[in-house]
Amino acid sequence: MYVTRPLSASASVPVEGPNTGVLAIEDEGSERRWFFGLLKDERVEEPPFPQNKLLELRYTKPTGARVQRQRHLRHLYTDYFYAMLIPVLNQPPNSNQYYVINSRGKSKGLACTSSKEDDMISCCCFNLIDDIKPQHFDPTNPYQRFQINTKYSYFKTPNGFISNSMAPDGVPPYFLRHQGWTAETRTLDQKFDDTPALGIDVELRARLPELDCEVGPVVVGKWYCPFIFIREGDVGVQMRDSTYYEMTLQQTWEEIFGCYNNDRGHHVTVDVCVRREAVLVGEALLAAERVVVSDGIMWLGPSSEVGLSMAIVERVKWEEERVGFVWGRNHEEEIERVVRREEFKGKGIWRRVKCYVLVEKFVLKRMNGTLVLTWEFRHTHQIRTKWE
Repeated sequence: MYVTRPLSASASVPVEGPNTGVLAIEDEGSERRWFFGLLKDERVEEPPFPQNKLLELRYTKPTGARVQRQRHLRHLYTDYFYAMLIPVLNQPPNSNQYYVINSRGKSKGLACTSSKEDDMISCCCFNLIDDIKPQHFDPTNPYQRFQINTKYSYFKTPNGFISNSMAPDGVPPYFLRHQGWTAETRTLDQKFDDTPALGIDVELRARLPELDCEVGPVVVGKWYCPFIFIREGDVGVQMRDSTYYEMTLQQTWEEIFGCYNNDRGHHVTVDVCVRREAVLVGEALLAAERVVVSDGIMWLGPSSEVGLSMAIVERVKWEEERVGFVWGRNHEEEIERVVRREEFKGKGIWRRVKCYVLVEKFVLKRMNGTLVLTWEFRHTHQIRTKWE
């Protein structure tokens, strides 16, 4: 899950918690302009690369030479590659490590993957390699991680970029093997919501919301998840329709018990069963047996219609564990029996009593605002009583 920072300030942002990254957002303050400020300069000369933009990568090379009028002229050929560069998880922004995701053609939505040096073939004094085709994204695959640094000229000015595979024996695909390729920004298929995602608000989360039924859920955390961490059908269509997903952490109180004062006593015994964890795909509650983990993806739904990368799953679990949630050993332990004795310590006679449990839920939405899923956690160690 990723937080956002302005492009000009992203390099100094520390990584917060496991499986976290920083998205550099190009805003008006970080735009470069030329021709008296009337035109925007689309070129990217140094990392970090903006994540609210697609990138047109170019490499110009000579294809031959001829002599004309005593001058040596060269024919130039420009190779184009369209991609989206997403920072590698758990790495500081100044590491310049990226996942390179194809953004056009049949490979749209797939990740560039390095070949291995062992796959290289020697032929007529040349080393040849058959590039591996782009593959589905896997955050644990080092062959899908690249370090991209600036190539400097003799005069120490930026002169394109150099790519290296983060796998020790990795060989980048053809285009990324070029030294000195350049980059220009292009707009995303769908407008990026520039509302900041700052991660978790620790103080607000610890404060807990007011015990008022009229108050809606309080958002205590917000992140963006690139589409490569979510599985919903064809990745090319997914990249077009929702390049990013919004993940929010919300807190609210849910009533689990209530009764009237029929015997005019000062004590009430609460004895209820609480579902500690629940997943809703859309608005439908998902049975535990409908959750399947395969190849680093947790599939949800009756026909495995939605998949979450285990990188997201592990981060969600970490967030809940650090505020006291204890995971059950099996699905039966999702239901917990809560038995407690509540005592009225106020003045006069109470009319009604209600008990509430703290609910934290991770809500995942597409860029158009439609709901994908909700993952709820009921913290049975956080119960409040309201006397009326």
